[in-house]
Amino acid sequence: MRSSILRRVAVLVALAVAGAIGLRAQSGLYIPSAKPVKNMQKALERPEVFCLLLQFDGDESEYREQDLDLMDSAYRIAFAVENPNYYTMLVESYADDDGELGRRRADAVVRYFAMRSHAPFPIRYANNPIHCSCHGDSSEVLRYEVPLAVEVYDCGQLPEARMLLNKSVPLRGTVLVTFRNDPDECVGSARGCYTPAEDSLVHGYYASLFITRGALHTVEGTKDTCPTGIEISIDDHLGYRPIVEQYRLIPHPKQLLVQAGYIVLKSNYSRGMDECEVPQKDSIFIRIPATPEQVEAKLRFFARVKTSRGTEYKALPTRKLPGKGALVLQAPINVTQFDTIYLGKRIQENELKKYFYEAASSTEAAAFTVGKRHYVAYRVGKHGEMELKKPLKALFRITPEQEEETLLDSGRSRPDDPEEIIE
Repeated sequence: MRSSILRRVAVLVALAVAGAIGLRAQSGLYIPSAKPVKNMQKALERPEVFCLLLQFDGDESEYREQDLDLMDSAYRIAFAVENPNYYTMLVESYADDDGELGRRRADAVVRYFAMRSHAPFPIRYANNPIHCSCHGDSSEVLRYEVPLAVEVYDCGQLPEARMLLNKSVPLRGTVLVTFRNDPDECVGSARGCYTPAEDSLVHGYYASLFITRGALHTVEGTKDTCPTGIEISIDDHLGYRPIVEQYRLIPHPKQLLVQAGYIVLKSNYSRGMDECEVPQKDSIFIRIPATPEQVEAKLRFFARVKTSRGTEYKALPTRKLPGKGALVLQAPINVTQFDTIYLGKRIQENELKKYFYEAASSTEAAAFTVGKRHYVAYRVGKHGEMELKKPLKALFRITPEQEEETLLDSGRSRPDDPEEIIE
């Protein structure tokens, strides 16, 4: 069917070119070009720009029956769903009067394309390729109103050079419809959406998230499926007292991961590990202010990672941010890791006594069990203070002010003025 349409178009074009030699224009399809087009059939398959020219006689204001095949051919090119181009329409009417006749002719041509669209104005349905950062490449059928402009000219007021198409085809007494590929004009200048729309920084109490543009959700190729109303919350638990009083190792089936706090990340655009077809980029950066002891002890961020054994916690590439001021540790994550992010360190089983005190049984307060041995993270000193072994203590965010507090102190466990986060 497509080949028959193109053959019919080629015949119409040939007739138009032949008629252009005379004084009157020949209705037809044209490619605006300073040079002759060698293969019009190929040029009209998916042209960037092409024109429909209709010749009117005398005081005619309606197109003729013999023009319908030509207009149908122009419609099939510009409005085909499979055509990847998005055409605007410029309708120009050239008449020898004050504009009334030219306006009626232009309105008749516009009415034809509107009737073909079953609407008061031309409507286009087009395959619109979409790239989603989560679901990969897909396509939708996009409906849009074709951008349309109408111009009516009095030929008596135009210079002769303005009255020719391709410097040879006279325009007097014609309606010229120019179809021009302009995706931004047709689909909208915003041909995609990014969540967030720009680089963003979200603060918790201590922790913060630097989220690059489009890190949570990205859709390119449409303006109709953009999510709105992004919500992100950061709940950080970096005070050492609640952790050590009810101590638990970071959950892992094979490794021993010492815990030094955790951060809960939540967002209404978080993704499940198996939800996205496309691997997610590590374009979100989690940051915490750190003490020199934590940096020296090589504290690490741990997040859920999908492995051959399932989903388990793995150490993230943690680094200290360069620059002067407060020490800051940072690690990259992606949208599938909006969950609990732990802070800690991987150790061997023979290192447990280096970090923890041995307990007599699992019934002892705050005791946890590894293998056949029981451990606690702290013991109470003579004056009621909390004592931790030095390697474990170095992993926690313990400032001099916190160190002076005792278990019997009813004061707050967080300082009034947290250290400034480097942005």
